[in-house]
Amino acid sequence: MKRFPFLKQLIWEAIHKLIPYKQIEQAGGFESPVSADMTAALDLWAQMYLGKAPWLAADGMKNLNLAALICAELSRQVTMEMKWNITGAPQNKAGEPQTNPRAEFLAQQFRRCTGNTLRERLEYGMAAGGMVVKPYPVNGQIYFDFSPDWCVYPAAFDGDSRMTDVLFRDQVQKGKTFFTRLERHTVSGEDVIITQRCFRSQSPDTLGTECPLTAVDAWAALAPEQIIHNTGGRLLLGWYRVAAANTADPDAVLGSSVFAKAADCIRDADEQYSRLMWEYEAKETAIDVDPSALIPKAERDTSGNVYEMPKLKKRLFRAVDLGTEKTYSVYDPPIRDVSLINGLNNILCRIEDLCGIARGTLSDPNTQAMTATQIMMLRQRTYETIRSNQESLEQCLRDVIYAADIYTTALNLAPQGEYDVSFEWDDSVITDTNQQLNERLSLVNAGAMSKAELRQWYLGETQAQAEAAVQQIAAEQVQSMMPADALLM
Repeated sequence: MKRFPFLKQLIWEAIHKLIPYKQIEQAGGFESPVSADMTAALDLWAQMYLGKAPWLAADGMKNLNLAALICAELSRQVTMEMKWNITGAPQNKAGEPQTNPRAEFLAQQFRRCTGNTLRERLEYGMAAGGMVVKPYPVNGQIYFDFSPDWCVYPAAFDGDSRMTDVLFRDQVQKGKTFFTRLERHTVSGEDVIITQRCFRSQSPDTLGTECPLTAVDAWAALAPEQIIHNTGGRLLLGWYRVAAANTADPDAVLGSSVFAKAADCIRDADEQYSRLMWEYEAKETAIDVDPSALIPKAERDTSGNVYEMPKLKKRLFRAVDLGTEKTYSVYDPPIRDVSLINGLNNILCRIEDLCGIARGTLSDPNTQAMTATQIMMLRQRTYETIRSNQESLEQCLRDVIYAADIYTTALNLAPQGEYDVSFEWDDSVITDTNQQLNERLSLVNAGAMSKAELRQWYLGETQAQAEAAVQQIAAEQVQSMMPADALLM
């Protein structure tokens, strides 16, 4: 049996082209809130990210892979030095965090969602305009599924633009038959209803007819319907939305790709790069040689040629009847690449501006002379792009932890207990860490910032951890100042 994991399949093809929204709507009995313009935009972003943009079909068109590069760079900067902590909430008057099996369990499970896994999946999500992170329990553990927006079928949203009804798709192949599973999550009051349906088809791009879940061994243990109680009227998932206005469909709730505003300029860059490559290819040095100067072949080859080139670079010589007494002529025109390179660099600068990333990320940083103020302004733009996406991602991850806690309670995976979550995001893109530390130390000395707040920022501790550590340090300092004979009493 050949399996097509949901996320892996999307890397090769845009999912909405495999099974259109209309088929999902008909099977689910709903009308999708995703417009035709938004669906088309999702398909275009997927093609651009995968290096299959429609304009690349033109003869000789080269691909700079700018869409993938932009997503990779922003994903790296957003998650760089990300720190998080899940501890037990303070339970005594001193504010000290207590040992909490629930917090320890959630922290252990959440580690599967972070690190390189998060950075890689966030790159896909930035290309698609967003992604859904969905916890799911298996054998007493909690795992996490990442689905970029071009692989998600939302059915409804609430007034706060939160998903309240959404479908996910998985597919396996057995012989020549394709089995498709639709997993639907729907908010119902304070509960969430999860339904599973299976379809059988002879083609991967159609749902076909409905069949039992037992038709696929991996799905046989899934319940057709499951109700999770007391979820707070929220879906058990986190949804990251790119922090940018959606120019593809201003009325859409779904987000916009990080390179959406620069799509036309990315095409211009590919075209300009293709011109540059053609300039190099067309201006390659060649020597036009009169046939009389070539070496006769012992036998005529299949192309009818009776002469062969000297044993040097094959493309260096071309047999041409010069019509003069000269036996050769050198073709070595000057390469006019400077203007092409400058034009390409200007386009790359424009792409950087449209995507909110710093000059020099894509373009040549040595081509422009800028003042310190101009450099700071450009770095500030990048910082705002990164910071706003960090805030969106943090909200998504907090919702993921919340969902994991609900599953932990519903399945009794760990004892009950309060927990506290903290996140710390690196902002060294605008100021270095030493400078930030000195600034915060000045605030502490001036009484405008507490030592606990400083520890929270610098060490990534929760409030309870930081306050307990400050109290312990203060107690040790008092003890160290006491006379030795007093300590022995």
